[in-house]
Amino acid sequence: MNDQKAIFVINAKVNKVNMQEVQEYLGRIGPLLVKNGGNSLARYKTIQEISGNDGPEMISIVEFESAELINKMVDSDDFKALAELRAKAFNKLDMMICTSM
Repeated sequence: MNDQKAIFVINAKVNKVNMQEVQEYLGRIGPLLVKNGGNSLARYKTIQEISGNDGPEMISIVEFESAELINKMVDSDDFKALAELRAKAFNKLDMMICTSM
């Protein structure tokens, strides 16, 4: 059994037309992450893009005990119920499960 912790990384580009939805989403996703065992390690905003283009404006890093817990959360009715709000709040949203190398 793999007991390595998993990191849920979320990169987002905000839909600036729908800032109310962004705030509502952020207010609802935080408690959902905690309810499912997430421990928020950091939240960042991009202040300068050095290389590339169309990079994220917001980055969130959340630690879970396992990738299975993240997958269970993403498959949950509570997470799925936020899909429409998530689509309105963000122009681009990438979510990844990572572990240490």
